[in-house]
Amino acid sequence: MSGSNIRRAVSAVSAVVVAAGFAVTVGAGAAGAAEKTMKWSDGYSKFTRTVSNVNPHPGDNVSVSIKFERKSPGAVEYIYHVKDVHPPCWQFTGADVNSIYWGRTSTGSITKGTAKGMDYAEANRGSVGDWPVYPNVNPNKRTFTFHYKVGDNCDYDVPLKTGMNYSGSLGSGSYNTKGPDVTVSLNPSTTVLTVPPDVQVGQTVPLTATLSNSYNFPNDIEFYDGPTKIGTATLNGFRGTATFDWTPDTVGEHKLTAKFLGDTRTAASQSDVTAQVLDAETSTMLTGLPTAQTGTEVSFEAQVSPTPGGGIVQFRDGDSDMGLPVPVDADGKASITHAFDSEGTHDITAVYSGTAAVAGSTSAGLSVTVSSIETTTVLTLPASAARGVAVDLSATVSPNQTGGTVQFFDGTVPIGDPVPVTDGIATLSHAFTESGDHQITAIFHGAQGQLGSTAQAGTVTVADWPGSIFGS
Repeated sequence: MSGSNIRRAVSAVSAVVVAAGFAVTVGAGAAGAAEKTMKWSDGYSKFTRTVSNVNPHPGDNVSVSIKFERKSPGAVEYIYHVKDVHPPCWQFTGADVNSIYWGRTSTGSITKGTAKGMDYAEANRGSVGDWPVYPNVNPNKRTFTFHYKVGDNCDYDVPLKTGMNYSGSLGSGSYNTKGPDVTVSLNPSTTVLTVPPDVQVGQTVPLTATLSNSYNFPNDIEFYDGPTKIGTATLNGFRGTATFDWTPDTVGEHKLTAKFLGDTRTAASQSDVTAQVLDAETSTMLTGLPTAQTGTEVSFEAQVSPTPGGGIVQFRDGDSDMGLPVPVDADGKASITHAFDSEGTHDITAVYSGTAAVAGSTSAGLSVTVSSIETTTVLTLPASAARGVAVDLSATVSPNQTGGTVQFFDGTVPIGDPVPVTDGIATLSHAFTESGDHQITAIFHGAQGQLGSTAQAGTVTVADWPGSIFGS
């Protein structure tokens, strides 16, 4: 046993490694910190050494605690100094001592006699006295805690030895490699590559890489098209971006990669994106009549140039689709027939989807004025009728069409139900129940593509039957 006190009773040295699992602590890179503890005995002295994080990253804060305990029937020991042995790349930031008196904890910072070296930090009471540790009465425990910040110059991913040594009234102990070992890991990084959509051959577009957790600058991002390195760009700041202007010269899929090679504190990372490079731009031209009537089918045709060899065209009325998408034929054309159901100005466009090899395009808008046809309604009435005898009341709607209904009126009173218009004529057989002059009119309610109209009123003279007919 290295440096064991010759006055200390000889006993077997036991060591127990206690893994405390993962804990979340405050500080840079603290998430996922792994605390670890070593326990051993030497004679009547018991030691517990705990490292708050045995897997730190550069820039993390780490604390190391060393607890002294005395077992009965050993004598009281006065601690003169404690040296904590740590990796040379750790920067000492302070220390404090904790004493337990009769179940109460008293903590105080070590303000005198604290020294630091390349691989150790020392707590030394010097002229202010010693730290007694009693076997039977309090304080029977003393805990010394040393605080560090992990530097950038550590060896990474290899076990680094730690330990401690001390001197006291009963001698000294040297456990410089007792542990626990620590392994410094590079900070993880994340690289995200973004590529604009619809990249075309010969078009220059920005490839943007965004990096998280890079601490040292300047840092570069390397860009690749497949296995070929196409350029390098420098990050513009912490968690910044690097942009490279790329001009593809071939059509098809391109596997693009942005690589961060890592630095003294940060692990490498990369991002892969598959970009579809399209051929030259297409143009879509829409043709159709500038006017239409409600309810009447009209045709629209889209011509895609150059001929794309596939894809679909969606015709649109403002923000609304006009039916289903139409496949583009071998000549680059797509057409649709459509009947408008409302009057007014309609802005029609044709949107070409594009394919894996060519870009999509949208036509210029075509303004279509949609209206309905004006109609006229003319009555055909008998000049006279006999009360109770049915006569025909007819209304002719022009232009001649089939559809819609006509409502006949006797004054302001409707005569029967509306009558359908067939071949431009609506006829109602009606028997008057009262003699005298009856003012008859008819209203055409309109039909798809046609406006309604009202006939000029006519008079039917109704006489009593049969006297009026035979003059008696």
